[in-house]
Amino acid sequence: MQTEFGAMLKQWRSIRRFSQLDLSLEADMSARHLSFLESGRANPSRAMVLRLSDALQLPKPAANQVLHAAGFAPVYPNLPQDAPELAPVNEAIATMLRHHDPFPGIAVDRHWNVVQSNQGAAMMLGLASPNGGANLMDILINSANLDLIENWDEVAVLSLSRLRTEILELGGDEKLSALAKRLSDLDRVKQIDVAAINFNQAVIPTIFRVGENRLSLFSTIAQFGSVQDTRAGETRIEMMFPMDDDTRRFFAQR
Repeated sequence: MQTEFGAMLKQWRSIRRFSQLDLSLEADMSARHLSFLESGRANPSRAMVLRLSDALQLPKPAANQVLHAAGFAPVYPNLPQDAPELAPVNEAIATMLRHHDPFPGIAVDRHWNVVQSNQGAAMMLGLASPNGGANLMDILINSANLDLIENWDEVAVLSLSRLRTEILELGGDEKLSALAKRLSDLDRVKQIDVAAINFNQAVIPTIFRVGENRLSLFSTIAQFGSVQDTRAGETRIEMMFPMDDDTRRFFAQR
C-alpha cells in the first residue's frame, strides 16, 4: 500500500518530469528501490530522503514535509522574523537596501509581500500603494486601468510567466496560484497580443509615470543561498536601477 511519503515522492517526480530511471540515476540508487519506495514496499532512511530531496531540488519547506511524511524530524528551521539567529540576515538586508538609496530597493517574501524597503522604494510604493501593505503583484493587478506603468502589458506578461515558473518550482502554492489567476483573468491581459511584444531586447524595464516624470527602471534580484531558515531563505532582494539620465536625476534630487 502506498505511503504518504511514496505519494509525495511520486508527485514531486512528476512535477520535475523525471521518470523513475531519471530520478534513480540522479539520486545514485537503483530504479527498483525507487519503485519500492513509491509503492510503499520499502521505507526510506533519513539519508535517502535527503538524497532524493536534493536530486529533486525540493524547496526547503517541501523537504521538511517529505521528511515528516517519512517519519523524520524537519532538517530546516522555520524561525520568526525577529528571532535572534536571523538578526545578521535582517541587518544584511537592511544594509543592502540602505546602500542602494536613492534608487528603489525592496525585500519581498515568497508571496511578493514587501517586508523591507529603502527610502527610494518607500516613495514609489507610497505612490503605487498609498494605503500600505504593499504586494508587488497586487500593485501590478490594481494598476491595470491606471497610468502608473506605461508598458503595463509587457510587465504583466513577464510577471505572469514568472509567477507560473515559481509555482512550478515550488510544486504548487495556493497564494501564488491565486495571484496568477487574478492577473490572467484581467480583461486587459486577455486582450494582450503577446506576439506583438518585442522580447528581443537586452533589457525590458518597467516604465513608471509619476506626474510629468517618466521613470525607466530595471531590476536585479538576489537571495541568500546559505540561509537554511525556510522563510528567510526565500526572501528576495530586488534592486532597481535607472535606465536613463532623467530617471537617475529624479531619484538623486530626492
